[in-house]
Amino acid sequence: MTSNQAWKRRGCYTLGSEQYINMPFEKALLGCYDDWNALDHFDPTADSRRIFARFFHLRTVYAALQDGFYFVQRGNWTYFIELPDSDGTATEVGLWSVSRAGIPDVQSLKGDAVDQVWLLYSNENSKAFSFDCKGDLGISSPYQSDTQLRNLFAPYETYNLEASLSSYFNDGKAPFFRCLHHVTMGGYGFKALIPVEQWTPPLPALTKFVPGHDHRILTNPADVNATTVDISFEFNVKMDCDGISKSLYLNVSSSGKGGGFLLSTASSVGTCRTLIHLKFLEGQSLYGRGRQRCVISQTAC
Repeated sequence: MTSNQAWKRRGCYTLGSEQYINMPFEKALLGCYDDWNALDHFDPTADSRRIFARFFHLRTVYAALQDGFYFVQRGNWTYFIELPDSDGTATEVGLWSVSRAGIPDVQSLKGDAVDQVWLLYSNENSKAFSFDCKGDLGISSPYQSDTQLRNLFAPYETYNLEASLSSYFNDGKAPFFRCLHHVTMGGYGFKALIPVEQWTPPLPALTKFVPGHDHRILTNPADVNATTVDISFEFNVKMDCDGISKSLYLNVSSSGKGGGFLLSTASSVGTCRTLIHLKFLEGQSLYGRGRQRCVISQTAC
């Protein structure tokens, strides 16, 4: 959503709702008084943008996630509740287990990673699920071998599978499916599990920068270093800080009045935190006049 005063001016919603019961409209009632609503919200470090970038990357690596039509429900550990004002309609909540792969003898998936992917997802708040792998309620995996699995999503944890009594060929004989004894799901969480040897790390990405996307800086000429702005970038993996520093460029524009600016960089090699010192010389304001845009080239990442 690009920066626009209209988002702020039309930000106060006072009509309420008959469809959504007890909808928390507190912020919507006062949105036209919040300057944040008028800012540009294309933040490259936003959690939602980063998770979707991970989704798209995984689809290019694991053919089953891109083209696999063999979708199998492995089990569900759910129960029904009736939410307020649901008029007798029950809602199913809990944990679901499915796997996705190519249809055997029909689909011929391409690429280096063509095996199945095991998916777990929940529609509850953070909750731990534990079941006896020797019983009927064990969280049966789609794997029969003693496989260690790793989550494709953060925090990228690993799981060791246990033996179960569920026959792989449904004939009561060995081999048997392996079982996940315990798993903790975050609020409305999801996991994609694969054997550790097939795990792919996330691509390098920005996780934070300061002062922030479309951040407005009000300066007081009387303050010490009133015309100096420090801009720092942080990443999800260890980077070559010198390479990052050399790949940064700034596009700076102003009202045309006043002086120019000086630029210097400093890198912390251990943590790879690149710090840009942008100093505006006398006569050039940062508020309403200056604009900075910092871009990292793809070759650096």
